[in-house]
Amino acid sequence: MTLEANKAIVRRAYEVGMNGRDWSVIDEVFDPKYICHVPGMEPIRGREDFKQSLASFLDAFPDIQFVVEDQLAEDDKVTTRWSGKGTHSGEFHGFPLSSKVYAPTGRPVEFSANDIYRIENGRIVEEWNTLEPLVVLHQIGAITDQE
Repeated sequence: MTLEANKAIVRRAYEVGMNGRDWSVIDEVFDPKYICHVPGMEPIRGREDFKQSLASFLDAFPDIQFVVEDQLAEDDKVTTRWSGKGTHSGEFHGFPLSSKVYAPTGRPVEFSANDIYRIENGRIVEEWNTLEPLVVLHQIGAITDQE
């Protein structure tokens, strides 16, 4: 695969899969053995666990839209700077999923991250995710500056 093809795979995941809530695209671009490394937490292992976490996130922020801001590619890796903007209109179970549930607040959220994806045979097989959950929790009022 070319570097441009690898970038297109990641872009498709955001713009068509996540923004369009098209699970067939998620199945197409994420490998069944996908693993997502999240700082300080257990990795998300497997496409099905990822889809469960993603579905929960999209339920919590049903109007969220992701924007791919920039991408760099080298060898089998694609670094993607992206942003998300939406409204906390559903129960939020954290990301990755946790036992703590945050009731809908109606508050707007806006965040960004710089993630690295490893592509193999036209699919995303591994991700190093940098989304900072505290940013989202702060914006929905679950934590304050005094805590």
